[in-house]
Amino acid sequence: MIMFFKPKIKNNVTHMYFSSLINALKVIEKSTYLSGRNPSTFSLNYKKDRGIECLGGSLLKLREGELEYLDICDDLGEVIVNIGVAFAYLDLKQVIYKLTFVKEFDNSFTKEKVLYSECAALGEIVYGYTRFLRDDFIPTTESKLKKGLFGGVSSQGVKEETKWLIHPKEILSGAIKGFYPLNYWNDKAFSIAQQHANNLFDSEQRKGNVLVIDRQSQQKLSSNPLLKKYTHFSET
Repeated sequence: MIMFFKPKIKNNVTHMYFSSLINALKVIEKSTYLSGRNPSTFSLNYKKDRGIECLGGSLLKLREGELEYLDICDDLGEVIVNIGVAFAYLDLKQVIYKLTFVKEFDNSFTKEKVLYSECAALGEIVYGYTRFLRDDFIPTTESKLKKGLFGGVSSQGVKEETKWLIHPKEILSGAIKGFYPLNYWNDKAFSIAQQHANNLFDSEQRKGNVLVIDRQSQQKLSSNPLLKKYTHFSET
């Protein structure tokens, strides 16, 4: 008999977009600390893994424009922090860097709120969101894993453009990907989101640039057929 197990929520996943690589790199140390996990290895620009003690020297050798991709993993080989160039296929006015921070499931978002606050102080954070992901998703790409009947595993990717409420080419002008449990929006993004959400959010949900969208608000958003796929419940 083949047994099927329901996937469980495993991770809090935070994605932040920066207009400055320097500020994105500054977040590495803080995010690894907040993860509560021990960074063990890293991979830079798709090269083989190296011990975390070599990371500082490797980053110092990088020249402007040379960083494409950086993974920092724990001693189990699972990603803690990832940084890479976002939307390289789009003709943007400047390079945007995406930082992904992965930690164990926690619906209070306490550590993520700390991280957003410190990133806001750095400046040059363009956009960010935090969501829950089950253990059948790849945290860095949000691609769903599909397990075959005979043990094989594949990932099901989705074109990045189809995931966004506002096309990512407008990210510097306030584009947002959707309505997540925890969001970091600039003032332009707040204006755009309110237009689509019919002024659903109240002042108590917003603290500076950070907005918590509770389950009730998510349900109201998903009742609009045009917004249903851009709302993200805790189950997903």
